[in-house]
Amino acid sequence: MRSLIRVASCLAAAGALGAAMAVSALASPPEYGRCLKVAKPYNGGFTNSGCTTKSEAKTGKYEWYPGAVKHGQTSSGGPGKLEEASKYGVACSSESSTGEYTGTKEGKNLVVKFKGCKVTPFVCTSPGHEEGELETYPLEGKAVWENEKEHKTALDLYPSVGHETFIEFTCGKHEEVTVKVKGSVLVPIKPDKMASTFTLKFKAKNGFQMPQEYEENGKKVKDVLFSDFTEKGYDQAGQTETVTVKNEEKLELNAYV
Repeated sequence: MRSLIRVASCLAAAGALGAAMAVSALASPPEYGRCLKVAKPYNGGFTNSGCTTKSEAKTGKYEWYPGAVKHGQTSSGGPGKLEEASKYGVACSSESSTGEYTGTKEGKNLVVKFKGCKVTPFVCTSPGHEEGELETYPLEGKAVWENEKEHKTALDLYPSVGHETFIEFTCGKHEEVTVKVKGSVLVPIKPDKMASTFTLKFKAKNGFQMPQEYEENGKKVKDVLFSDFTEKGYDQAGQTETVTVKNEEKLELNAYV
């Protein structure tokens, strides 16, 4: 339901430890935070504006502060689609979301809303919403390594504790189609640049998400969505969509600290 779950779309990602904590031995990339210029005489831990090159002498012009001060984030995007490997799918014309950073890697309270949704020829709707509108259950996100050696990062999105599925909805006036989506989804994030807005590009082909794995402690972890369009069982699914995420302040996902 990632197609719906563009959700993340937003989401984009996560991190808010505090306001004035500089990088320390406890830092664990990738993590969200702020790379800020320090006043003279320069005593920062980094020499560049992305806080990726350390100043061993502590004479750098920049310092790294883990987490966010302003935690809110929103997103908008679309069109998007969620497609099963078995070729069933749902398409939506637009998406929007709200969420917040809650740690140096995490984000919570992400809710994604979609409009203009169809499983052709049926219009799809979440319970209690207007025709064609879908809404996810609360989601969470975490910044992870797509490839640690190459410093490639990604956002992992999944249902919050207490929810097994991303979303559930019906299509058609007589509920001819009932859909459930579960699992988790990965979307690459470009790291090491301070910005108040960034783009998430969810990509899938024939129901298979790209990427489908992330790295944790040197091991590959499978991370995919599953959808059920027929009430006969779940099949692997993938989401395609481009989303623009807006933070309340400039933040960076740092792959070096």
